[in-house]
Amino acid sequence: MTGRVRVRGGGLLGRTEELSRLRRLLAQSRLVTVVGGAGIGKSTLAAHAAAAVGSQLTDAVVIVRWWDGGGPARGQSVARAVVEAMDGEAGGGERGASPAGGGDEQATSPEGGGEQATSPEGRGEQAPSPEGGGEQAPSPASGDDEQAPSPASEGEQGLPAVDGGGQDPTAATGRGEQERPAAGRSEQRRRLAAVGGDQNPPAASTNEQRPATDADEQGPSAAGSEQGGAERELMARLRARRVLIVLDDFDPVRDECARLVRSLLQRAPGVRILAAGRQSLGLGQELVLRLGPLPVSEPGADEEPGPAVRLFMERARALRSGADARSAAGGSVPAPALPDAAELRAVSDICAQLEGVPLAVELAAAQTALHPPEQLARMLRPAQGWLGSPEAPVRRHRSLRAAVGASYALCGQAERSVWARLSVFAGEFDEDAAVHVCAGGGLAPARVASCLARLALASVLEPVRDPGGVLQPRYRLPAAARGFGAERLESVGESAAAAARHLAWYRTVASRAHQLWSTGRHEQATRLLRDEEPDLRAALERGPHTADESAAALGMVVDLWFWWAVCGHAAEGREHLRRLLPLARAGTVGCGQALWLAGWLSACTGAPEAEELLSQAWRVAVLAGDDATIGRVSHVQGIIALRDGETERAIEHLREAAHTIPAHADHGPPAAISWAELAVAQARVRPADALRSVRRASAGTQTRHDMWTRAMTQYAHALVEHLRGRRSRAWRRAHKALAGVVSVAGPLGGVSVQQLIDVIEGEPVLGGVQWTPPCGWDPPGT
Repeated sequence: MTGRVRVRGGGLLGRTEELSRLRRLLAQSRLVTVVGGAGIGKSTLAAHAAAAVGSQLTDAVVIVRWWDGGGPARGQSVARAVVEAMDGEAGGGERGASPAGGGDEQATSPEGGGEQATSPEGRGEQAPSPEGGGEQAPSPASGDDEQAPSPASEGEQGLPAVDGGGQDPTAATGRGEQERPAAGRSEQRRRLAAVGGDQNPPAASTNEQRPATDADEQGPSAAGSEQGGAERELMARLRARRVLIVLDDFDPVRDECARLVRSLLQRAPGVRILAAGRQSLGLGQELVLRLGPLPVSEPGADEEPGPAVRLFMERARALRSGADARSAAGGSVPAPALPDAAELRAVSDICAQLEGVPLAVELAAAQTALHPPEQLARMLRPAQGWLGSPEAPVRRHRSLRAAVGASYALCGQAERSVWARLSVFAGEFDEDAAVHVCAGGGLAPARVASCLARLALASVLEPVRDPGGVLQPRYRLPAAARGFGAERLESVGESAAAAARHLAWYRTVASRAHQLWSTGRHEQATRLLRDEEPDLRAALERGPHTADESAAALGMVVDLWFWWAVCGHAAEGREHLRRLLPLARAGTVGCGQALWLAGWLSACTGAPEAEELLSQAWRVAVLAGDDATIGRVSHVQGIIALRDGETERAIEHLREAAHTIPAHADHGPPAAISWAELAVAQARVRPADALRSVRRASAGTQTRHDMWTRAMTQYAHALVEHLRGRRSRAWRRAHKALAGVVSVAGPLGGVSVQQLIDVIEGEPVLGGVQWTPPCGWDPPGT
């Protein structure tokens, strides 16, 4: 058996820290598992770790791998696969192994011997070397589990139900084959072992029908006897050996692997196990390293692109260089040009959409032979599953859809249903949201939580907050898994029902945020909306299918008035209202509130239709008897007049608003805000009236418990005090206003207040600048 394992080629992009951690774990424990989703780089990292520490901790390294090809060895036990791998090494690597299960990614090259080949996502399969039975070396330039394989065998089988065949194929994947060494063939080689456990397309059963074997014909007792004999043989051979066994992509035979590993740890003290799969083996002695995607950064003038961006550019450059070399016909090939800033931004956008998953990044890089990065970034926004390469030897790695489908095939029916229904979520979600959306159709609410846990264990869901803590766990479905689930949901005709449940749930979230804001808990309201922002946006952007859904979506927008106007999202809120207002029931109180909010947000963004929308809102509010909306229309008209320099008209509108808006009216700014705005309008022309107005604004109960109202009042008071020449008082009040603004709307919300502070500190009076707090905080263009 080989005494030293070496990985040919370069290092791992962005995996230096993970490789160091894995080496430390291997030194600490006899059982270490690398866990991660499809295409994340598990096998590549395991191969590099085995090459780095195998000769230090053990005398030999044996790699056993599963993949989705068919062959005569189908139905083998795990123990028999390990024995055959050892036999292959002892025989110098001359005898081949037949595929049988569902494998994962890249393997390493033995020093001086042949190399092993893998599929693009890393579900490896054997490729004999022309020199005599060696394996193909992987290209370790990236940190992912996907390296270029050699051509597949004719008998290979895949996952037709989730295969991406015919979906925008590419000419190459950018995974170059490594040159085979010419010397050192006498050294013993690691062999690729074949194990039963073939994966099935996502159908009713995950156990594919297989050809009958002798053990099957003789019955289960014969099969069990064969398995027990193989295990006894393996234990006898390993009892006194120091061996590192790498179980690569063991998920199809996880239970059997766990039983064998437990026996090995108990009866073979010199054996160490390094496993790579989508979930851990679940043994007590096991140390787990969970592998995440490659970091993605936005490249700037002085910023180094992240590993995902560098991987994309290296793969695309290799693809172009290969094409140039072929077209040069033996001539000199010019060096590839460095990407410009626009191309770097497009590549960064692509990698961000793909969330740094190495397989997806490499498949996207292969598309640059057909599409420039800017066009590719636009093509990926609606869907990603079409990314693929027809040259991948393992069928389910010929597209991103098929790679994710391999995980889907290992799930039970309940998990598949939950996965598909979770695809309507655009961001993070908690268990309550998942139960509301996923329960039904034969799936009891009590089963959804257990399905979430199993999907998280299988690396389909990403836990955002660790389960078991004080706070409820939150999860996230990666983009590739979300796209696959959406396709499955559409295929069973549940997309509309799931979207309706999603909208209903986030209607309650918006209502809860509105209640928090109305009761003065502004920080909690904005924190809730920041956590749920992607799904709130997704719920509003889906086209409503019924009148009730239209009303629910419009109610969401009105409930979130403070998020649009105060917290700096005026343009987004205005766009939602532009789409939803034509679908609203005319003449209702809700319609009047929506028209007023549309006018307010249009004023905040400088849109010309603000006055017309406010006029429509006033007519609807008068007919509906809605005094709060009538007063708020006057409030916005006063702000517009103040910006236009019509001070007297602004004072008239703001005074009407302050007297009209009822106390404790919801879905809009309270009367105290109108009093504060009135004080700002009066500050130059009627200083005494301005002081009385700011005192009226401070006198109400709303100002005491409402942080936003208190900050606006402090702003107005600071301006009045400054114009009266009391700079010290003005400075203190302005700083209090700034603290309140930042806590509610963030640093960008305090620009106007900071400008007032600068003026107070720099000059005795306000020069010729017109100071006014805007619709939310800052006027357009500041």
